[in-house]
Amino acid sequence: MMTQRLIALSLLMFIAAGTAHAAGQDSDGDGVPDAAEKLLQTDPLNPDTDGDGQNDLADKAPVFAPSPIQPGGSPASFHIGELLVENNVDQVAHKDAPDHLEIQVINDAAKPLSGFTLYYTLTDVDTGAKEAYIAHPDLTVPAHGDARIHIDDSGAAGHLRANPNSIYATMQSAKTLSVTLQLPGEIAVEQTIKKDAGGAEQAD
Repeated sequence: MMTQRLIALSLLMFIAAGTAHAAGQDSDGDGVPDAAEKLLQTDPLNPDTDGDGQNDLADKAPVFAPSPIQPGGSPASFHIGELLVENNVDQVAHKDAPDHLEIQVINDAAKPLSGFTLYYTLTDVDTGAKEAYIAHPDLTVPAHGDARIHIDDSGAAGHLRANPNSIYATMQSAKTLSVTLQLPGEIAVEQTIKKDAGGAEQAD
């Protein structure tokens, strides 16, 4: 994997320096050809794969965003209920769904909550490879109710797009996923889960 990253980075250096022509398609217009995105493990349809505000071509660590979580604050007005990476359920169709990251957010307050910052990290248990992503889900959790954040490749409305070249999708070894959610001015809420060995599988 390291050799592939070095090859891809060398290709990007040539492109950035103007000493080579960008061969092939660049679907997201970030200056990184789709073929190189696969080697870099970045998303060919997202110019800022890790969500840190930097274009993938300019980002020295395009799949490892620094944490945006702020220390301190008032007690959180919500908590995380279910955190799933396996045995997911389609809440609308009431049937099993393909493996993906699913976060149930439960509102402990008497008013709707929105404006969440999500920071999640993935660690490969065997190799120690790590990725970290920032997202701002378009989510409103009703008063004393719950809502779910989905990160997958379904393209469904309201679902966050998963990086198809992430270690979650491309490496079969077990993973540890840590999820941190925060509302402005509140203490962050964190939870960790392990995913058994195997890829992002089909519906169970």
